[in-house]
Amino acid sequence: MELRSRRYPAIAAARMTTQEQGNLKGLVTTDDLPPGAGTTWNSPKVGTFSAFSLTQGVDMAQQQQLTATNVVITPAEVGVQTVFTQKSLAQWSENMQTKAGQVMRQAMDRKEDADIGGLASSLSQYTALGANATVMTVGHLAAAFSTLKAGINTGGVAIAAGAVNQPVPPGPIYGAFRPETLANVSRGLVGGPMTGTVGTASIGANGAAGSLQSEALDSWFVGRIAGVDLYSNANFAKNASDGANTMVFHKDSLVFVEEPHEMAAGNIMIEEDVSLRSIELNMVEDYGFGVLDAHYGLEMTFNAAPITS
Repeated sequence: MELRSRRYPAIAAARMTTQEQGNLKGLVTTDDLPPGAGTTWNSPKVGTFSAFSLTQGVDMAQQQQLTATNVVITPAEVGVQTVFTQKSLAQWSENMQTKAGQVMRQAMDRKEDADIGGLASSLSQYTALGANATVMTVGHLAAAFSTLKAGINTGGVAIAAGAVNQPVPPGPIYGAFRPETLANVSRGLVGGPMTGTVGTASIGANGAAGSLQSEALDSWFVGRIAGVDLYSNANFAKNASDGANTMVFHKDSLVFVEEPHEMAAGNIMIEEDVSLRSIELNMVEDYGFGVLDAHYGLEMTFNAAPITS
């Protein structure tokens, strides 16, 4: 009997589709809803008092009431699922369950990013900066930083020294934007399109090594400008007018609350279906999100059209 060799097609290792890694969750307040604590997470915030000058021998009669407001977050389930037949798994030379788990984790990261980023328009205490066609500049970042650090300030209206209506966030201020928006800031630092001559009259004066201009040319965008720590995030939505609703914010402006339990701990759960000759991969998280303090963030709407030069 004649023996014939069978030639199998060569299949390289499966490549992963590159996806934006989420970074917003690490920039906001996070907390857990512990077991037995009910279905909602509550965060009360007490108000302020004012101190008054007194007159010796005169009874103090400036009694004040301590008020409180409450933020309520209700977690809900979010899931990712895929099904493999045992026959399809047998055709691969590598562990496709592991590959699928990685893709599922990335999908959950994008979902979390999209949920948190979607809160930008809810930061409505202050008037949003920018517009769909507006190119963001260093000046806009400076304006956002000063707005959050100065508190409520209406033009033409006096502010008393030590006014209690000035809720200002302590600590660092973050700015999260689409890469195209940040690229426009870099263009401004170097004097225009990247194909042009490096500017010498903007920030950094001469564009020498170590200046913001030099960093912009080397790293595409600068990590901190005008007091704002900048983060690039392509998970922000862009509308049909090329505008993107993004934000400058303090960590305590937004909150992300998880309700971990056995079936929603962010793990990949595998269930075998014998009659279908398949395995089912499920990933579930239980979380909620919302505005914790609108005084601590500012919506920024700026142009995010494709960069061509």
